[in-house]
Amino acid sequence: MGNSSSLQNDANGEDIAKYLVPPPMGGAGVCRHCRSWASSGGDVCHNCRDVKAALGEVWPVVPISLYEKPSELRDWLKFYKPSGGDEYDPAYGVKLTQILARFLNAQMPNIEEVWGAIDGVCVVPSTKGAVPHPLCGVYECTNAGPPLLDVLVRGKGPLRHRFAHRDGFECTSQGVGRRVLLLDDVYTTGATAQSAAYALKSAGYEVPGILTIARRINPDFTPQVRSLWERCSADDFDFNGTFI
Repeated sequence: MGNSSSLQNDANGEDIAKYLVPPPMGGAGVCRHCRSWASSGGDVCHNCRDVKAALGEVWPVVPISLYEKPSELRDWLKFYKPSGGDEYDPAYGVKLTQILARFLNAQMPNIEEVWGAIDGVCVVPSTKGAVPHPLCGVYECTNAGPPLLDVLVRGKGPLRHRFAHRDGFECTSQGVGRRVLLLDDVYTTGATAQSAAYALKSAGYEVPGILTIARRINPDFTPQVRSLWERCSADDFDFNGTFI
């Protein structure tokens, strides 16, 4: 499946990899948890410190691509959902399916070699009430990866930008001994995805990490972030490259 032209190219016949930016693998100024910029040359960003304070743990994040605003990838991620209003375009969901399918076909063996066998994939629920999350359909259309598990619902705890909460999500089943890969479309501060990982762990599931289609980067935030973005965007994206 990973070699079919429908997955290699977008609707214009262009390789969809040209729209993607490889994430950093580490080094000075790169957060070891979420692969974003870390201040003062350290290896943990402020957002992950906030998550650790709120949840007691930070789950590792594997972004498929970095993205900035504006960009094609940003539009695909924002407007592939019916909640995107007048700019909603179902063709964007097809593009995300192409990205996710090619990544899973190339990288699942590596993920399981590092993290162990994965029993299922769980999509981080929408904080705005959309059930099921549109990403569930994107994942199922890939025909790749472990089975989709529907075991998370929105909890009573408040969730907002940069503020994770132990009661942000609830798990509808107990999963002792089951290893679940958490999947999200966009990772910004991690408050939502990390809260979802906490809920799964509280119900007995093992969560080796969080896979996200894209990691938001704001190159205008500081010169250091700009340098990180320019360094990453200068490299060609390769679905068979190193991600974990």
